[in-house]
Amino acid sequence: MGERRRAHRSGNSLRAQQLLVGGAVGGHVAALLVVSVALVFWGPESGISAAVASAIALAFNVIGHAVQVIVVDADPRVVLIAAMASYTGRVTLLGLVLMLVLANAERFVWMQPIAIIWGIVAVVFGWLTAEFWVYSRLRIPVYDPPEDQLPARVPRQEVDGDCAVADDHC
Repeated sequence: MGERRRAHRSGNSLRAQQLLVGGAVGGHVAALLVVSVALVFWGPESGISAAVASAIALAFNVIGHAVQVIVVDADPRVVLIAAMASYTGRVTLLGLVLMLVLANAERFVWMQPIAIIWGIVAVVFGWLTAEFWVYSRLRIPVYDPPEDQLPARVPRQEVDGDCAVADDHC
């Protein structure tokens, strides 16, 4: 009675979720590495700068992939609209953050540009590397459907000696 029933999830949904988790793990590992290096070699301000940049890059990627996991089985037009809306929203949010930082530059003088760049680059590289690794291990079924499930062919008709259906022969 207290059992929770799991909704049936498609193979596409499960594979998209595996890519999200793999990318997130790779991004977090890269973030930990770059923040540690920044702290040890460049000091606390660089470590915090790298951490902020890494968190922003992780959020950008996680949100984008999460949207794809949600709509993976929808009509391709819906998937495209969701991807474009998600990307537009994320870029707009990044623009607003940049506008806030530039408008209050005196409050953010402690931010270290090199650490910010390394934080973003490391997370993106870690995310993509892990995602490619997970993708290379996914089991994606590829096969031709049985003959009885192929769509019916349009019968050829002759019209004034020519074939009505473009084909090599009638």
